[in-house]
Amino acid sequence: MAEMRLNQDLRITQTQKLVLTLKIRQALEILQLPSLEMENMIVQELQENPLLEKELDQSQEAPAKEKEDKPEGEEEERPWDEEPTRSDATESDPLDILRQIEEHMGESDTSQWSPDEDPWRPEPVSEQTLSEYLLKQVYAFMLPPDLEEAVTYVIYSLDRHGLLSLPVYELVAGWTGTPSLLSRALEIVKSLEPTGVGAGGVVEALQMQLVERGFEPGSLEYRIVTSHFSEMAERKYREIAAAENCNTHQVQQAVDLISTLSPWPGNEFSSGSNAVVIPDIIITMIGDRYEAMLNDSRFPRLTISTRNRRILESPGTTGTERDYVRKKYQRASWFIKAIAQRQETVTRIGAFLADYQTDFFDNGIEGLRPLTLQMVADALGCNQSTISRAINGKYVQSPRGVHEMRFYFSRGIPGYGSDISARTVKDELRKLIESESKSSPLSDAALADALAAGGMEVKRRTVANYRTEMDIPSARKRRRY
Repeated sequence: MAEMRLNQDLRITQTQKLVLTLKIRQALEILQLPSLEMENMIVQELQENPLLEKELDQSQEAPAKEKEDKPEGEEEERPWDEEPTRSDATESDPLDILRQIEEHMGESDTSQWSPDEDPWRPEPVSEQTLSEYLLKQVYAFMLPPDLEEAVTYVIYSLDRHGLLSLPVYELVAGWTGTPSLLSRALEIVKSLEPTGVGAGGVVEALQMQLVERGFEPGSLEYRIVTSHFSEMAERKYREIAAAENCNTHQVQQAVDLISTLSPWPGNEFSSGSNAVVIPDIIITMIGDRYEAMLNDSRFPRLTISTRNRRILESPGTTGTERDYVRKKYQRASWFIKAIAQRQETVTRIGAFLADYQTDFFDNGIEGLRPLTLQMVADALGCNQSTISRAINGKYVQSPRGVHEMRFYFSRGIPGYGSDISARTVKDELRKLIESESKSSPLSDAALADALAAGGMEVKRRTVANYRTEMDIPSARKRRRY
């Protein structure tokens, strides 16, 4: 019988692996940031880095001074477009979009970074929160201080929908006053506008709005909300009609009225409702072709602060201070180039879209061609993940309106190669459903046949998937009685 042995030995092997340095990870973050967040990052960086500043117009710049003789031992000042030495620098960064991010970029066209004047652009409107709106009503009541404090406590206990979603015992547990005062405060909150705030749930919010419109608890609408809420959500009108001893048409009319109410009374105050979309790319017809232009007027032109660097690198500074200046200089130089790389990538993608989606700009959704991330990556010579990051949260303004950049990416339907995009099929599907008979809506099979008659042969399962993606209910739930 052969003898079994366990041996230990030490070997040295050489392998290749992708290592993301901190700067590369930060560059990836800058690449995928939407423009509004990029603006905030620039403001923060300007505040934290004394070596970074906004570049002034030539009319604002001080007259150039002759170069002063440097004290002996002080190194020659480098041009501000020259990359400082990096401790983690390599021949080339591992990610294709970042392979030149630390290289000299003086050859790039930087004219787009220095507009002569700040152009006008719309600013987001300052939003009023739900709490502010409710408190403004409360202050008008001139309540006693203790009751006003209780009302304020209840208002700040509401969730973002304006509902009191936490249990009553938790509300009482966090209150230091008397429970009776808290009960009065809750009733005051429920009397405020919009109707339904302070309700313990969606059903109560709808009940409050029905009462405000004059529907008594005995009305069909009130009974449906109270006793058949789940059936109403599933459009089981026949079951509701049988339970309430009425016909299906009456149930559907009642549900139509209920659908005009707001189950989330505080949603109109949700953040972002007044945000202004500013496109990153503007595509317009120039001559006989579409051209893409980068809309970067919202970003200031950044530069290295010569004055601050000279102050911080004066002969009297210590070694620690010089090291601090060197790190801030490297950070500022890298930040400027990372933004330039981001803008260059977005511009290249915009130029590709302007050339590839010409039919869409001319003819509308019918001309939208299928497009995948990999197709753009191959055309621009970069990685698919780079394209995905670059289009994140970016918007394009074209003759067809303002769309998110991802709008232009849509796979082709099976069997049609690059002729018909899934988005085009979805648009045609929506038109068919909008024009169908409400009393006899088209089934998924009938919709597939209708699409095939128009030259778009898709399977019934595909129709069902597209309909679900567009949040369109099935034929049974679309039926009107």
